[in-house]
Amino acid sequence: MRKLAFLITGSLLLFILTGCTTVRRFKTADYKGLDNSLVEVSLFNSRLSGEPAMKQEKNLWTLSANAQTRMVQILDERYPGNEEFMNALAGNFNSNEVPLQDLTQKDLRMVFSIEKNRDYSKLNDAAGRFSPADRIEYLKINLEIPEYYHLRFLEWNRYETEYGEIDLADVSFTRNMELSVDGSPAGADVGYDASVGRNEKQAVRQRYLKMNGNLNEHTLEIESEGTRETDLTGNVIADISLAFAGFPEIVVVPVFSDTILNGKRVDFVALRFVDVVVPVMEEAPDTLYANLSLDYTYRHAAGGWKTYAEWDDRVEYYQGHVSKMVPLFLKKDFVPALFCIGSEQGEKSCLKFRKSQGKEYLLQFRDQHDASRFLEWLQSPSRRQTDPVFIGENTLLYKGSPVTPGEIVENQLRVLTVY
Repeated sequence: MRKLAFLITGSLLLFILTGCTTVRRFKTADYKGLDNSLVEVSLFNSRLSGEPAMKQEKNLWTLSANAQTRMVQILDERYPGNEEFMNALAGNFNSNEVPLQDLTQKDLRMVFSIEKNRDYSKLNDAAGRFSPADRIEYLKINLEIPEYYHLRFLEWNRYETEYGEIDLADVSFTRNMELSVDGSPAGADVGYDASVGRNEKQAVRQRYLKMNGNLNEHTLEIESEGTRETDLTGNVIADISLAFAGFPEIVVVPVFSDTILNGKRVDFVALRFVDVVVPVMEEAPDTLYANLSLDYTYRHAAGGWKTYAEWDDRVEYYQGHVSKMVPLFLKKDFVPALFCIGSEQGEKSCLKFRKSQGKEYLLQFRDQHDASRFLEWLQSPSRRQTDPVFIGENTLLYKGSPVTPGEIVENQLRVLTVY
């Protein structure tokens, strides 16, 4: 009998040491195939950033009052001629050229939402594929924009490839068992008591992938992998820069002053010409769409889901694919904010200017306030109403002909948006 008791005790001890461990990922695992109905993905939100501000150059009108006075005195001594003096007043300091402004690029923030399809009506259904312990173990998000948009991804603004380490055994696992054997073999009373116990402090670590990504001109990929008791349900944020194909344009920056020189008020001084690149969007639709797809691996706990620990789960793995078209942004959100002076009576017509080389350009401004102030200067009653408007060597045109202040008032020209 003593030999039998030792045998039973040894067997139980072996069972505890080998069977009752929380280091395991699962009790059993099987791959069950494809199921595209378990997970959904959507573009929860997308937002374009504002346009970059024009670089402000240093000139006389950005200086303090004392600095303006001293600068005027210096320029008066250096340029005795009136025309040279006025040109010097209108110039910028420490810069001979205005930098090129690229309006084809913007930053886009996208928030992707990943969710499980929770069907609690099938909780105890043997054929069901849902339990409270289910989780998304792996996912790969793919976003592709059509090539005919002439739109391309440039770079990640917020992109991290992170690896981390987690403790798989930051808790103690304790199991105690008592064994009592009583009997009367061959007429003799025999009793045996034994106890076995196990205290398991796990020291296993696992390295896991938190996020990875890939970006080319028309495709964005984000990959994420979970680990034990970590579900990938939730939001994923991606910040990227994108750009349309562009073509060069010219915008004007009027230079004004409220300074009084020689008893006369100097208001409009000159026009500065700035080269910009604007996006080619004639063929772009009003709403720009992209193809959003998701590949995932779903971990279904078919058994053992009543406990929080996963080591006793009977796991069934499913793979799935979801694809849909999603709106990225509106065309009007991407076009640059440029302003012109014109009329929308009938066909839209705006002021242009002819440079000395004979080329004509649209008179357009980056700032609405500049356009309004320039229009106010054109409509000033103090100007001769019948004389064509010349700005330096440039001729102001309306519908192909030189325009006078009186015609600007008569045609009720106002500030309009270019796009």
